[in-house]
Amino acid sequence: MEGKVNFEDLNVEYGESINNPGSLFLYSDEENEFRLKMRQWAKKNILPVDAEIERIGNVDLDKAFDICVDIYKKMAKDGLLSLAFPTSIGGGGKGFVYRVISGEELAAINSAVVVTYGASANLFCAPIIHFGTEEQKKKYLIPVGIKGEKLGAIAITEPTAGSDAVGGMRTTAIKKGDKYIINGEKRYITNGSKADYLLLYALTNPDAPRKHQGISAFIFPTDTPGFKRVRDYELCGRKGSINSHLKFNNCEVSEENLVGGPDMENKGISIMMSGLDGERCFTCSQYLGIARSAFEVAFKYANKRRQFGQFLREFEGISFRISNMYAKLEAGRLMMLRAARMLDAGLKATKEVAAAKFMCADYQMEICLDAVQICGGVGYTKDFPVERFFRDAKIGQISAGTTDILRFLCQRELYRELKE
Repeated sequence: MEGKVNFEDLNVEYGESINNPGSLFLYSDEENEFRLKMRQWAKKNILPVDAEIERIGNVDLDKAFDICVDIYKKMAKDGLLSLAFPTSIGGGGKGFVYRVISGEELAAINSAVVVTYGASANLFCAPIIHFGTEEQKKKYLIPVGIKGEKLGAIAITEPTAGSDAVGGMRTTAIKKGDKYIINGEKRYITNGSKADYLLLYALTNPDAPRKHQGISAFIFPTDTPGFKRVRDYELCGRKGSINSHLKFNNCEVSEENLVGGPDMENKGISIMMSGLDGERCFTCSQYLGIARSAFEVAFKYANKRRQFGQFLREFEGISFRISNMYAKLEAGRLMMLRAARMLDAGLKATKEVAAAKFMCADYQMEICLDAVQICGGVGYTKDFPVERFFRDAKIGQISAGTTDILRFLCQRELYRELKE
């Protein structure tokens, strides 16, 4: 390609973030110290294998995923998994703000690593932290989120239950004696075929007048007879992450696996909605990390690449793109951080999380698209990481609630508050 300049020659790095005192001002000194620690750790432990995960993920998904799991275990060893876990089981007692800081710094380097970490240490563990019995917390949170010896996943989506997770749910868990018999299937489950445990939602009362009145949450060990890993999907982006189709055929689980104990039977909707708010807030950090690195590459490239005798940044069209990308990053950060702090304060934040999620997802996609455009021909090649960021970004508008359904949820909450 004529005029092509190698990535190394331009010395355009990512994962460091542009110096921005305004962003640092939003966090406490302790939070900023943790961010720096997390960033340095990610650059040391993930950046050297970042390209390898992407390359291997195209030909040997299991091998690429194993690298992500090794990083997950290293996080546990270095005490980075347990910060947001209860002090009673050896955690740091921190909350969502620390989770989103971790998510951003990991995502700024590699998407497969952050979703592997997120699905296990956050999406699986968070509902147990907030709703589980003390026995469940000790039995499952310690091996998954403290020691990193086991892997978790959250299982909601089904063939008929995507955005309509409640109304379309068909998986059942019918009680017989002290057991529940589970039948059904789940799709697009991150970590699904590799997880040791699933946070599984199923209908315990299929005849309930309203579906949400008959849903329960279970901790499901994947070595249970009747459980089948159907296949792992080949994804457009996030190479190295596992996304699975799972089936359950007369799987028996003990009543002790009902999240929250017997009193929470048919009350799983409260666990699900709380879990979804936490999940969506965490995914915002992934989008922010990816978009931040895409912006960083494009920003530095525009300051090094010359055309028509001047730097790209000196062209008005390019300079305006850079300004818009920066503004979107900072706007997304403000919305995400507000939602995270509300969740940490124990406040209902459904509309704030929904708004943050759909705006961060859209901003991420727009920033990554602009990054490819600014980098031009080389931006569309594997020589630059922006084409990968672009592929990794699209799922943000689909997973954990599409941007369309989240806009609906946001206005629904607004009108509910008006009525109340």
